[in-house]
Parts: sequence; C-alpha cells; structure tokens
Amino acid sequence: MVSASDANDILLSGYLQIFAITFLYYDHFITFGGEVKYLWSRPKRPSTYWFFLNRYFSFSMNIMVTLFEFATLDPKSCNQYGLVRELLLVINQIIVSILITLRVYALYGCSFRVIGTLVITGGVLISISCWVLFAQKSAPAQQVSGCHMISLDTSIRIAGAWEAVFVYDSIIFALTLAKTWQERRNVAIHKRLPVITLLLRDGVIYFAVMALANLANILTFYFCGPFLRGGLSTFSSSISATMMSRFMLNLHESASVGIFSTHITAQDYLSRLEFFGDLAESEIPENTPDGERGGGWG
Repeated sequence: MVSASDANDILLSGYLQIFAITFLYYDHFITFGGEVKYLWSRPKRPSTYWFFLNRYFSFSMNIMVTLFEFATLDPKSCNQYGLVRELLLVINQIIVSILITLRVYALYGCSFRVIGTLVITGGVLISISCWVLFAQKSAPAQQVSGCHMISLDTSIRIAGAWEAVFVYDSIIFALTLAKTWQERRNVAIHKRLPVITLLLRDGVIYFAVMALANLANILTFYFCGPFLRGGLSTFSSSISATMMSRFMLNLHESASVGIFSTHITAQDYLSRLEFFGDLAESEIPENTPDGERGGGWG
C-alpha cells in the first residue's frame, strides 16, 4: 500500500506526463502548416532530413512511453520498461545535441577545430550517460499504476545521464553566446540588428530554454519524493525536441539550407519570430542590406 502523499505524487507524475506530450503534440499541430510549406514542398536538403528525424522520433517515442507510463506491470517488466524509457529519452537528447552541434559548426564558419572539440566532448559525455544508465539497477514501485523510481541511489545514477546532457547544452550555449556577442560588436551589424534578433537568430534563447528545462529535471532526482524523481524527463525531452523544431523551421523559412545557413537577412528573420511574440516593433532601418540568404551546406 502506498501512502496518501505517495498517491498524490504518482498522480502528479501522470499529470506531468500528460502535460509534456500535450505540449509536444499541440506545437506539432500548429506548426504542421509551416512544415509542409517550408520542408515537404521544397527540394530536400540534409537539414530537411535532420528536421524529420528530430520531429518524428520524438513524436513516435512519446506515444510508446505514455502507453506504458499508465500500465501496471510486474517488477521484471517494469525494470525493462524503465531501461528502454530512459534509453529512448537519452537518444532523443542525443539527436537534439547533434543538431545544435551542426548549428554551431555552421555558425563558426564550418570550423574543423570547433566541430572536432564538440565531437570529442560529446563522445565522452555520451559514454558517461550510457555507463550510468546500463550499470544501474532500478528499483521500481510495486502495486501501483505505472513504473516509478524508488531508490535514491538509482535516481542519482540516472541523473548522471541528464547532467551529461546539461553540461553539453551549457557548452553549446556558451559558444553560441560568444559568437553572438562577437557579431554584436561588429560595427556594421551593431548599427542595424537588435540584440534580441541576434540572440534568436543564432539560437541562444532556444538553447537556453533547453538547458533550463534539463536543469529542472535534474533537480527532481535530488529533491523530489521517490515517485516524482525524474518526473520532468518527458517534459525536458519534449521541450528540447520542440525548441529544435521551431528553430529549424525559422531557419528553413529564411534559407533553404536550414540549420547549415551562415547568413540570414535580419529583416526577414525578425518578421518570422512569432513564437516569442511580435518582435516587429524592434526598429530596423530601411537601409538594412538584404545580405546573403543561403550560405553553408547545400
């Protein structure tokens, strides 16, 4: 028997799961028109296929995760489900990490030094994530709906995988912010491009939201009760996939090469930032040069 407090935590865990997938699928629904217009209806580029992988892996994965989330399974099956669930969530995060790595690579002018450093760092962090996931022994709850974590030791070990993702997200955020600030200091851009446009164009805000969602999930492993540890895992994964999809859609709307673009017209991009509100109020002088729309890989 579980206590009333534990029962409330289990119920809240279910609500968090429903909220996460509702957020993911609702955003997919309202942006599907843009997806058809800017990806399905145009010649396919490498960035197009990366977008589809990120979008539809997350879409299909969360269906399976949700179905088992509310199923009552025996301890052995629950152990297997728990491992598969965490593995799928980590794979989803790896896909997002690959995409933001490619974006930083393009942002730094296709620098092999940058991509080499990120690949080595990512490889080390992926190895750590796999070790903490496959080396741990889970202790799921019994006689309750769904599979839930009990052991604090198990929770801390699984948190290690998410911490590795957070470290990588933080590195990407720092690199993107540094590049954005470098462009801000460029006299030509400084006179014509608002800071918020630079931050959104280069992905700083998108990457920051991903990192903060991941951090919130990590904290649940240490400070929440046994039935809420990792309760934000699906939400963090959904946020990452959604923000990455939004970011890539905005890039494809302005440049056919999408995530590999290196230059995007300021005025065009500013007019398409609907997700963060109406930024058209930020003034850009009429003499803003059109710039180069494509750039990067094609």
